[in-house]
Amino acid sequence: MKTIKPFQYSGEIQANSSKSHVQRLLAIALLSSGRTVLTGFGSCDDTKACIAIIEQLGAQVKGQDTLTISPTARNIQQEVNLFVHESGLSLRMFAFIATLFGEKISLSASGTLLNRPVNSLKKSLEKSGLTIIHSDTNYPVEYKGEITSEIIEIDGSESSQALTGLLITAPLLSTDTTISVSNLISKPYIDLTIQLMEEFGIFVTNENYKSFKIAGNQKYTGREFKIEGDWSGAANHIVGAAISGEIKLKGLKEDSTQADKICLKIVQQFGAKTTWDNGDLIISKAPKPTPIQVDLTDNPDLFPVLAILACAAEGSSIFTGTNRLIYKESNRLQTVEEMLDVFGVSFSTSDNTIAIHGSGKIIGGLINSHNDHRIAMAATIAACISDQEITIINPSCVGKSYPKFFNDLGL
Repeated sequence: MKTIKPFQYSGEIQANSSKSHVQRLLAIALLSSGRTVLTGFGSCDDTKACIAIIEQLGAQVKGQDTLTISPTARNIQQEVNLFVHESGLSLRMFAFIATLFGEKISLSASGTLLNRPVNSLKKSLEKSGLTIIHSDTNYPVEYKGEITSEIIEIDGSESSQALTGLLITAPLLSTDTTISVSNLISKPYIDLTIQLMEEFGIFVTNENYKSFKIAGNQKYTGREFKIEGDWSGAANHIVGAAISGEIKLKGLKEDSTQADKICLKIVQQFGAKTTWDNGDLIISKAPKPTPIQVDLTDNPDLFPVLAILACAAEGSSIFTGTNRLIYKESNRLQTVEEMLDVFGVSFSTSDNTIAIHGSGKIIGGLINSHNDHRIAMAATIAACISDQEITIINPSCVGKSYPKFFNDLGL
C-alpha cells in the first residue's frame, strides 16, 4: 500500500515515453529491412513484454535509453508460442504478425488480461483465413494457417487493436489486402498506426475508416526515430495541475496524433490555462472550474483521471461512451464508481452514461486499485483536492505503463 498526503503541483516533469508508439515501433522494426534506432525510450511492463516477443521472433534488441533493433531473416517455424503478459495491444497485434513466422501460433497471457474477452479477436483471425484450434476456451489462443483472405471483414466495436495488427502485417503478404471494418472505435489509434507505417515506407489507403487498402509485397525500411512523450501518462499531470497548481511538461509533441491528447482540450473546457513555450507544455490551475462533457468512445483510458477532474468542479460533469470501460485492466466504470463512493462524491448512471456531481473537494480514504494502473494514478491525483490522506492498495501496478510515476511526483 502507499499513502498519499494532500499535495499541489509545481515545477517540471519529463513526460514518460509513449507505450502506444513504442509497441507499434518495435513490431515494425521486427519486420523492417535494416536496423532501427529508437531514441527517448522508457521501459514499462507492456514494452518489456513486447521486446521479449520480438526477440523470440528473431530480432536483436540492444540499449536502454536508446534502443537498436536489428531484425533477422524470417524463417517460418512449425510452431510459435508467445507470452504477451498483460499487454492487450501485444496480444492483438502479434496475433497477426506471428503468422509471418509460424505455421501454428499459441498466445498466452497473464493477470487481468485473462479476464478480458478474446472472441472478437478469434473471429478476426478466422475472417483472415486462419483456423482456430480451440474455440471453446479463452487461453491459450491457438490457431494455424496463413492469412489468405484478400478481402477481410472485421468488427471494430470492441477494440481497434486487431485492426492495428492486421494493418501492420498486410504489406508483407504476397497479395493485396482490403480490410472492411464495421463500428470502428478508437480511430485516433489507427491514425497513429498508419502514420508510423508510412514513416517506415508503407502506403495505406484509408477510406473513411470503413475500408483500408494495402498493396502486398511492400517493404518496411529501418530508420532512426524519436519516441514521443506519452499523452496518456501526462494526462494525470495535466489534470493535477488543472485542479491544484502549475506544471511544465517536457517531451510532449504539440501536433501529436495520440488519442489522449484530447485531454488538453478537456482541461481547457474545465477552465485551466494551457500554453506552449518552446516545445514545453505549461498547465495552470483553473480559476473557476467548470463541469465537463466528454465522449469516452475513443479515449476510455482517460476516464479515471477525468473523473477526478469532474470532482474538482461544482456541478455535474457528463461522460458518455461508458460501455468502453468494462473490459479494461479492471471494469473501470465499476472501479471508478467505487472510488467516488470512498471520496464522498455522488454520481448517477444511465445507459452508456455517467454523471459525476462534483463539489470541488473530496474526502480521503482507502482505494483498491484492482491492479489497474489508471485507477492507481487517478487516486493519487485525487489527493490534490483532498484534505485527508489517500491510501492505495497495490500501487506498483503503475509499472504497466508508467513505472516512474510516483518518483516524478516526488512521492
